[in-house]
Amino acid sequence: MTAPDDSGERPPWAPPAEDHREQRSTVWLTVVLFAVFMAVMLVVAVLVVGGVKDSKAGAVQTRQQTVPPTSAPSAPASSAPPATRQEVPVRKLETAANPLVAPGVAMPKVTCELPRLRGTQEQLDAFYLALIPCLERAWHPVLTQVGEPRIPVAVNLHDVSNTACGPPPPASEAMGFYCSDDKTIFVPLPRQLADGGPDLLNQLFLLAHEYGHHVQEQSGILRKHDMLYREADGDQSKILDLSRRLELQADCFSSLFLANAAGSGSISAGLIKPVGQADFQVPDSKTHGSAKNAALWQKRGLKAKDTSACNTFAAPAAEVS
Repeated sequence: MTAPDDSGERPPWAPPAEDHREQRSTVWLTVVLFAVFMAVMLVVAVLVVGGVKDSKAGAVQTRQQTVPPTSAPSAPASSAPPATRQEVPVRKLETAANPLVAPGVAMPKVTCELPRLRGTQEQLDAFYLALIPCLERAWHPVLTQVGEPRIPVAVNLHDVSNTACGPPPPASEAMGFYCSDDKTIFVPLPRQLADGGPDLLNQLFLLAHEYGHHVQEQSGILRKHDMLYREADGDQSKILDLSRRLELQADCFSSLFLANAAGSGSISAGLIKPVGQADFQVPDSKTHGSAKNAALWQKRGLKAKDTSACNTFAAPAAEVS
């Protein structure tokens, strides 16, 4: 065996290469294990803290659910459907079958406080403006019973040459008239001042008659009448029959109002006695009915217990001639 060569320069001592590698491996292993240990501890700490927070939140939530409220009760569940705005009823376009003239629809008693009737435009205007609210107090509950909306009405005293409904009827045919297109009662002043000036009963009956046409408009009777008029296609016998039924019903409505307004306020029971009598009637009319039938429907209105007494569109032809 050959002896080792000791002639080279070396440190007096050097650890074996194998031992050095083992020491470095041990150090790295220790570092890795320590890092893993710290990571595990960090994860555990996060989980513990999170659990505590969840536990506290759950406890608060439980107390909020179990402690009774000290203020106003909470709102109802949101699953309930939201309230909707009530729709305005649609007028039923009928004549004889209209709910307004069904049995059981009654008018209340009313008291009308009216200014003294005079013959100037300002005084007549004041009289009408006081009478219209009284007519509304009588008819509004009736229309409410059958689900119809209230429609305001205007009064015009001017001697107009035209309206939204066309030219006015001649004075020989009508002291007043109603236009449904602009919801206006026309009572031209010259017509009211003719023949000795305005008479209290005549003025009451006239305005109540024209307001009766407004009630027909509110209930749908007038609209149905107009539809039937167009369907008549110029047949004069049908057109005149429709006109008489409409006008005689307005007479009946007028008497119905006077019967429920008489006996208090400015309308005495004795004042309305001539209604339905011969001396209160106008001459026979093809459009408004005979004097006999006018008296018939006026009397029915005075004695009526409800509006069904004024159902002229269900009456036989002989009663509306």
